[in-house]
Amino acid sequence: MSEAIKRGVDNALKRYVDYLSNNVELVTAVESWMKTLSYLVAGRISKSHSTVIAELMYSSSSLFTLFNDYMLRKRHGLHTLQGAGARRLKIALSCLEAVEVFIEIAARRYADPNIKWILIFCVELLKTIGRFVLQLKYKSGLRYFPLINRLNRKAIHMDGVEERTDDSQSSNNQSYYTLPHSGRQIKSVNTGSWQGVASAPVSVGKTVLDKGQMVGEALHNLQPLIHLGTEACFGAESWKPWIASIITDLASLGILKQSHYRYSKNENSEMVRRKFILWMYLLRSPCYDRVTKQRLLRLLSVFQSIPGLRFIAGSIVAYLPEWQKTYFYTWNS
Repeated sequence: MSEAIKRGVDNALKRYVDYLSNNVELVTAVESWMKTLSYLVAGRISKSHSTVIAELMYSSSSLFTLFNDYMLRKRHGLHTLQGAGARRLKIALSCLEAVEVFIEIAARRYADPNIKWILIFCVELLKTIGRFVLQLKYKSGLRYFPLINRLNRKAIHMDGVEERTDDSQSSNNQSYYTLPHSGRQIKSVNTGSWQGVASAPVSVGKTVLDKGQMVGEALHNLQPLIHLGTEACFGAESWKPWIASIITDLASLGILKQSHYRYSKNENSEMVRRKFILWMYLLRSPCYDRVTKQRLLRLLSVFQSIPGLRFIAGSIVAYLPEWQKTYFYTWNS
């Protein structure tokens, strides 16, 4: 019986992957509509359940996208040179990140507050452990967000395409040389083509972090647990968790910026994203409740008087309490 079920599942999965490969644009549109529908559902059905249902739809669409990208990579032989262990860990962490907000919202809505905090702590602890394994065991360098880049589905129909991600180098390891200090990869003269050397990017891999950078990245990984720990000690209304969290982020960025090595283009983009995340502290309690809230509502009230912006500003005012309580309250960064 088990063998028959396994064959049936394998056959169904094969048929789905065949359909997916032949209808990439349609499936991509379905994924986009799932995300859009999750925004439309919020606040438009039973208030006691709308946020949970909306987040369930959004999380499902994220998992659906991850699954489709994985199956397309497998079907078309698109791969990176990173080990299977690191790849599986990144997939697991990406799935966890996709559902963590839904877990928190559902726990807050339907479970005891203590259960909610236990679930949040377990999720953040698992994420932190996984990130340290990537950093220390697999030498993954700076952690990007998202961990797994979206697949360039338009390119999968090209013959002989091999996906090039931030982690990938060349299918021929001998055609690249790793610089001893920065860990950057450049094409070697063994490629047999001077044109290839001239047009090769200076860096296609991630920077190998030195000890100082490792400390900075470790602080970035620990920031969610530091926030949770200080909040458990001093309470959600205290400034101490907020201050401890932002100091951790600032210290991490400061240490990483002191590196003598130049980061790659994608790593610089990640550094810019982390700097932008600092502005989100204005929307996190208690700063939001005591400093930002009234100023932001006054600004939105001005926008509500402008005909072209009335609907958008009104929607933000209506949903801002729920957004602030959830999306700016989680520690996903």
